[in-house]
Amino acid sequence: MSAQISSAQWIASSTSLPHDGDAVEFVLDGRKIPIDGTYASQTFNSRWSGYDIQRVRTWRVMDVIAAA
Repeated sequence: MSAQISSAQWIASSTSLPHDGDAVEFVLDGRKIPIDGTYASQTFNSRWSGYDIQRVRTWRVMDVIAAA
């Protein structure tokens, strides 16, 4: 499967959180580059690490499309 970045609007993590298991793109506080990952159990997970919701400034859901 490959992920394609959604055209969804960025959401402040202080306002709302994704559903467990959602594929997301998120930006950490003090950073500008988004990270691809998933959200589960109050944690934004990337390939390399997990980040508590307090460290994440904004997020948006990614569209997941099966690779042909």
